[in-house]
Amino acid sequence: MAQKVTAMDIRMAAAVAGQLDNVAAFCRDERISRQTFYKYRRRFREEGIDGLRDRSRRPSTSPGQTSPEIEDIVVRRRKQLIEQGRDHGAQSIVWSLQRDGVPAVPSPSTVWQILTRRGAITPQPQKRPKSSIKRFTFDRPNECWQSDWTRWSLADGTAVAIAGSLDDHSRYAVGLRAADADADGALVWSVILAGIAECGIPSMSLSDNGIVYTGRFHAHESAFEINLRALGVRAVNSTPFHPQTCGKIERFWQTLKKWLDAHDPAASLTELNAMLDEYRTFYNHHRPHRALRGATPAEAFRATVKACPADRPLPGPLFVSRHRVDQIGGNLYVPPYRVNVGLRWAGHDCISIRDGDHITIFSGNRLVRAFTADPTRRHQRGDKTTRTYRTREPHQAP
Repeated sequence: MAQKVTAMDIRMAAAVAGQLDNVAAFCRDERISRQTFYKYRRRFREEGIDGLRDRSRRPSTSPGQTSPEIEDIVVRRRKQLIEQGRDHGAQSIVWSLQRDGVPAVPSPSTVWQILTRRGAITPQPQKRPKSSIKRFTFDRPNECWQSDWTRWSLADGTAVAIAGSLDDHSRYAVGLRAADADADGALVWSVILAGIAECGIPSMSLSDNGIVYTGRFHAHESAFEINLRALGVRAVNSTPFHPQTCGKIERFWQTLKKWLDAHDPAASLTELNAMLDEYRTFYNHHRPHRALRGATPAEAFRATVKACPADRPLPGPLFVSRHRVDQIGGNLYVPPYRVNVGLRWAGHDCISIRDGDHITIFSGNRLVRAFTADPTRRHQRGDKTTRTYRTREPHQAP
């Protein structure tokens, strides 16, 4: 229980008061106890005016205080995490020490007290308390992917774009890739294709209102939306000027950029993409996530049955392949079928996604054809729009 603080003028009155006829009445009038009265009188006689000043109530010894050796380990680990561009809060320090097998790791609150005593914590009273944040998370992996892109620079200052997609349930980074300058449809779609090849087709896609993701404000449907619909994926966009809707991928960029800043800048796109691959492995498989109570995104992704596209459940295994459309018949090999897509696509490198008997074919970020194959036929004939006949030199892919 907190002790009552006695005003300085009352202490002085108690100390210098002469022989009182009634000490109890004096204490009652000043609302202090007789023990307090005699305490300040004794202090004044022994120490003078200095005896009346405030004194620390902290005990002279603290047997339960963390040892200096453990405190040094905590401070040293925080410095290491900062240098590596990793999370370095109290909880992150505890998880890092536990995963390294350090014995007698203190609790997060104790770690916070240690860092405060060592002057490593900068108070930020203006920050919004975490208890005021209402979280929303989908129940299963692949139920929703959040997609976005951000700007970055190479060592020579060249501007590049980094696109990524994140599973809402597990925070698993399903795709991450960099390309030249501004993000375009080909970049963001390549990230989705990489995620599909590794994790399967999601049920829903959530993104902001960038023109590479939606044409809702431009009276057209973007290639990104057309492609998702062909796969049976529902495309959803956030409310304009409300980035909190895509808060998980927005927070992901902060963590990524902090990690990139701690490393030497990439000299080329090839080097940057190698760094992004390294970071994605670290983020998915080795970095404990606070929102997952210390589990990694990969552990959370594997812990629950994955969702499927809402309009058409996956009937069979998923196959992703890349082949070139032949110049003679406009056919494309989609194992185990030969699919006619028309001579207009002759020479194009196309990516095909086959889940069961449903086949979707893309050239870059453009939808070439989406249909359900006839499993009794090896050759899948095209419809009237694909069965065109060559009257001039075949169109070459740019």
